[in-house]
Amino acid sequence: MKKGTSIFLFLITFLGITLFSCKLEFDDTNLYDKPGVDLSDKQVTLIIPKVNSKTKYLNVYRRDKDTDVVTTIALLNHPLALLNDNKNYRFIDKLIKDGHSYDYRVRYNIDGEYYYTKWSDVIEIKASEFDSCYYESDNLTFRTTGVSLKYNKDNHTIEINGTIVVPDFPEYITDSYYPMLIIQSETATQTFALPSIASGTTLPLLGLLPPEFLDTELTINGIVGQKMIFDDDSKPIEDRLIKEVIWTEPTAIKVTGVGSSQKIVVPSQLGTDGFDYSATIY
Repeated sequence: MKKGTSIFLFLITFLGITLFSCKLEFDDTNLYDKPGVDLSDKQVTLIIPKVNSKTKYLNVYRRDKDTDVVTTIALLNHPLALLNDNKNYRFIDKLIKDGHSYDYRVRYNIDGEYYYTKWSDVIEIKASEFDSCYYESDNLTFRTTGVSLKYNKDNHTIEINGTIVVPDFPEYITDSYYPMLIIQSETATQTFALPSIASGTTLPLLGLLPPEFLDTELTINGIVGQKMIFDDDSKPIEDRLIKEVIWTEPTAIKVTGVGSSQKIVVPSQLGTDGFDYSATIY
């Protein structure tokens, strides 16, 4: 377990945010204006308009135009999430690769309801223009080839079988990111902390999952790296407020012991919230 992991698991346990996620059809006439994309200073910065003082948090999505794959890359915790000029938020996307083209969309949680923006302009990443971009050969995700998660329905645990290879980009290696399991219920998708990714690690679901994840069918969607950015690192850890939650791209992982349905049902127990991770946006 990485240094400080136990403290971060404590924060993850008590600072979760609920997500209601479903397949949505968008009417472009009812969407907020697209976020701006700033390519200055050799970095990709999203310029996100402030639209409502009742905004609770924002999700940021990135779409790889080469594959049409959409991933959740950040949760921005309003009003502490970003540097702003009282009109716009700003968010820097660092996990970009040379030769790829991306566009972005934002989802606002405003007073408990969700509102989306249109997709941003498409940007093409070129190493000659971005000092910090990565190359195709760089490993920004977990590697799960030959790995499985074994579900034990008698005690509702998940056991890792096999060797998971961690991402090897600098920020992950310096203990900024932590491995998380993506679990989806009928109405929500959240990330939950893995105490370790070593083979043989067992994750008890009883007592971990929040109420909306109990007595309902669950699907394990994969594993993702998660980083939390706080308002003031000089404060005691228990007094810090989360400004941003940043995710790597997710990696699928095989699940055994769940039958052909690939579904899990965990009976009612007290649990805790995970972070709002929306995997389906259109």
